[in-house]
Amino acid sequence: MLPPHIDGGFAVPSVGNDVVPLGRGRGVEGASPFEKLLHETVASTNQALTEADAKARAFADGQSDDIHGTMIALTEADIQLRMVGTMKNKIVEAFYELWRMQI
Repeated sequence: MLPPHIDGGFAVPSVGNDVVPLGRGRGVEGASPFEKLLHETVASTNQALTEADAKARAFADGQSDDIHGTMIALTEADIQLRMVGTMKNKIVEAFYELWRMQI
């Protein structure tokens, strides 16, 4: 859990310039196929969440009356987010399985 901030919220650690980009400095072009797939999946999920949020805000503000499209966008974003969470859990599970292997 993040430490509480003075105003009652939570302090979010900032990302500095020392963060190693995808592919350890090689960029997306030099990344392995798994890294590319993971990067594309997370980017796609982020885009779906952003679009769903925009549709929900437009509907809440009265700028749109498309409840059907809004609900579909929210559900698709939710499914993608749960899929990314499941992928993360499987990757961590595989890591720990390899870690427990005796050589």
